[in-house]
Amino acid sequence: MKRIFLDVDEPLADFVGAANTFYGVSMPKEEITKWELPYERYGKTHNSFWDGLNEDFWADMPKQPWCDELVDFLESQDDYSVCLLTAPNRDNATGKQRWIRKNLPIYKDHYFIGPTKWHCAGPDSILIDDRGKNCEDFVAAGGRAIVFPAPWNHRRYCTDPIKEVKWLFGLLDSKIKVMEVV
Repeated sequence: MKRIFLDVDEPLADFVGAANTFYGVSMPKEEITKWELPYERYGKTHNSFWDGLNEDFWADMPKQPWCDELVDFLESQDDYSVCLLTAPNRDNATGKQRWIRKNLPIYKDHYFIGPTKWHCAGPDSILIDDRGKNCEDFVAAGGRAIVFPAPWNHRRYCTDPIKEVKWLFGLLDSKIKVMEVV
């Protein structure tokens, strides 16, 4: 069976917007140009930023405007089974489970929470994730990957993330052997 593993934070849930609201900061995503957040802009250190995010923060993150369109597109790929794959941050697993049940109940039994996404890699598996490193590790373990467009990765200039994912998915799903991160 072919599988699509879909990251939650940013491709589906608006983590940055939720963090801005939670900490009372107005920082456009476009100003976050590398993976590590500028914690000082939140008046926090790395540890105090992550320690401050409680279960309700994770459960109440808003959906991205394109969330349902992305899920509908991926679910329409008849040869694929879709599973959410999200990394834990501190003690947020319960909050992420609540988010999934509330926002995407079709995945209430189809998700994994774990730090090493590459363990799910295989020749018939595609990871869609906004973190380039996760995609690189997934490919190195034998899978294929699409870097979801975000200001902190090499797809930062993409203006329509769903159009981009559809195009890249078509490349990966074709008979062309693409073994690099796209």
